[in-house]
Amino acid sequence: MAKQQKKLTSNNNQVKSIVNYLQLLLKPRFWGKDVKKVTLIQTHTSWVFLTGKYAYKVKKPVFFGFLDYTSLSAREYFCNEEFRINQILAPDIYCEVIPIIKKGSRILIQSKKDGYEIIDYAIKMWELPQDAIMTKCLQTNKVTYSVIDEIARTIANFHNKSASKPDFQKFGSPEIIKYNWDENFAQTEPFIGITLSKKLFLDIKDKIERFSHLNEKLFLRRIHDQKVKQCHGDLHSRNIFISDKVYIFDCLEFNPRFACSDVASEIAFFVMDLEFYHHKELADFFISRYINYTNDWEMLKVLDFYKCYRAYVRGKVTGFNLNDRGMSKQDKDEAKIVAKKYFALADQYAKNLYSHPKVIMVMGLPGVGKTYLAQHLAERISAYHLCTDIIRKEITNTPVETHCFEGYGKGIYTKEVSGKTYEEIYKRAENYLSQGNTCIIDATFLWEKSRSEVKQIAEKHNAQLYIINCTCPEKVVMQRMKKRTKEFSLSDATPEIYYRIKENSEKVKDKKNYIEIDTSKPIKKNLERITRFIKHT
Repeated sequence: MAKQQKKLTSNNNQVKSIVNYLQLLLKPRFWGKDVKKVTLIQTHTSWVFLTGKYAYKVKKPVFFGFLDYTSLSAREYFCNEEFRINQILAPDIYCEVIPIIKKGSRILIQSKKDGYEIIDYAIKMWELPQDAIMTKCLQTNKVTYSVIDEIARTIANFHNKSASKPDFQKFGSPEIIKYNWDENFAQTEPFIGITLSKKLFLDIKDKIERFSHLNEKLFLRRIHDQKVKQCHGDLHSRNIFISDKVYIFDCLEFNPRFACSDVASEIAFFVMDLEFYHHKELADFFISRYINYTNDWEMLKVLDFYKCYRAYVRGKVTGFNLNDRGMSKQDKDEAKIVAKKYFALADQYAKNLYSHPKVIMVMGLPGVGKTYLAQHLAERISAYHLCTDIIRKEITNTPVETHCFEGYGKGIYTKEVSGKTYEEIYKRAENYLSQGNTCIIDATFLWEKSRSEVKQIAEKHNAQLYIINCTCPEKVVMQRMKKRTKEFSLSDATPEIYYRIKENSEKVKDKKNYIEIDTSKPIKKNLERITRFIKHT
């Protein structure tokens, strides 16, 4: 995200806008006598002025093919559209659209036009603390599972209520999907050798075009099933505030070709964003909760396709900043690095489109570090992580962050609840596999019956099964359990539970595709060993 500039210019000074008065807008007195400081945030399409109590968003007079803000009338229209559309998800944030006028030699912002010359328009919003932007919360590991659940529920309700109108259907068609990708490729060609290599460009292009051709019927079925709707259009962490509640704002207004899409494309944007910031554990949880609220399992068949699209678009628009004469060299250098990361992520998603589904069982005693290993492995190999510690709390309506130290066989750990937990994890594994996805199943699996269930599921879906048995010195396990009582952990296991399960466990007999991992060793080395094991087995 761009920082405040000491000097601001524009690549189009002929366009009537506030561009010639930007230095004035950085002065606190322009925004009112009570304003002490103004902070400017720039994107490739707008300036946002933070004044303490209010934030004012002014659209840049730019043209990107898919977006045209060059005329004053267009900026007025799209300011009003943005205000209108955002009343659905963020009515508490948006205040009004207010003109910036020229009164003699003075430039003013005021609601009353009074016949004076209008220079531009600003969207006036309540300013929320910048450290409450979800992106920053992700970077400081402050986003909880409960927050992710709230976002999933909010977006699912929004999608469920949003109508799938006939006019919207074309935006999910193979023709529009091809048009969007062709536009992406055309607009990124000038950046080959700068933000992406020619090989990466051609590899992604080939994989996307093949997938699009092979799955035309799937895209048409999504239209028939009314999955193409008016969406938020720009759902990522920079457009979410986490404060007294979750605020989702900045719905896309400038082009229905992007605002209307398969809901899977919307979900893919948010999931891609979480994964970009290395929070795949939250991404997987979000997908699970969204599907819980919508029952849209088929979404998984196109999710990597749309994740690739969203990562590619982010790489593209971040690269556009390199041509913005109003940005400093430091900001451009940063934008170049970020754009490369997005394109690399898009490349990984494109490769996922052609991977064969696998089942990876991560088993072991409580406290040995199964989940920590499984989460990192899921990120490394692009698999979905299914965890009994999370599912148990989901099916008992217990917040994931809540510790339940109730003892062996008590509370949410009764035999009945444990049985339902395993039934649910088997069911979800089947659903992920049926949509062509690799899944990591994370549970103790210390009884032959539970392991046999997973083996049967893998055989049913023609998926290779790998078993990773996590071990750890008992002293280390006890140290970890003691530490968990004072901080967040998905596991509620105690020494009592550890010893009770240990004495009742059954050793693995069938050691086909089987490996033991000592989790007290460095995670990097363990992941490298597992990756080699999966690749060569």
